[in-house]
Amino acid sequence: MSVTGQDRRPARRVPIPRQKKPSRHPLRPALGRVAGLGWPVALALAICLSALAVDGWAGRRSERSPAANRALVEKARTGRVIADVSAKITRIFTYTHTDPAATERAANEVLTGRARDDYRRLFGLVRQNAPVMRLTLTTKVAKAGLIKLTRDGTAVLLVLLEQTATRDGKPTGSPVAAQLVVTARDDHGRRISDLRAA
Repeated sequence: MSVTGQDRRPARRVPIPRQKKPSRHPLRPALGRVAGLGWPVALALAICLSALAVDGWAGRRSERSPAANRALVEKARTGRVIADVSAKITRIFTYTHTDPAATERAANEVLTGRARDDYRRLFGLVRQNAPVMRLTLTTKVAKAGLIKLTRDGTAVLLVLLEQTATRDGKPTGSPVAAQLVVTARDDHGRRISDLRAA
């Protein structure tokens, strides 16, 4: 018998084995093991890890935060610090050959640490030469700005000085400008701990 039409019986479908879907979250197996310990342990672990992460983030943020610089948020205190340090800079860099002890006393009161050691070396040269040359050095703070003021009271300032030297009351030349970066600590009254040329 000849076949004139197509066989209309439906083709038998071959089942395809299903593949297991990968876990969507890479930490799911680990979390499952933690969950097996019981929810109190899992919760305690999560809290500890969160606290460490937040503490590290807050520490790094506080170091860079503008709020850590009190000079930006405490205007009244900033003004007092600038006035105080400017007055002290004027005292230690003003010298008269007729009373060198006054400058030495000021330096002993105002300076501490490295600044005191550096100043003593510098002042030793001035004390040797100024009486012979009958020199007087007058220093004025032309401008000063507070760069940083930390919570513990340490202040960093940029100070612009104007210095005039006279010999026997007569100017030896035009006023000289100088810039200093000054670090002052709040140590039983503000004392200057570092002096550097800017």
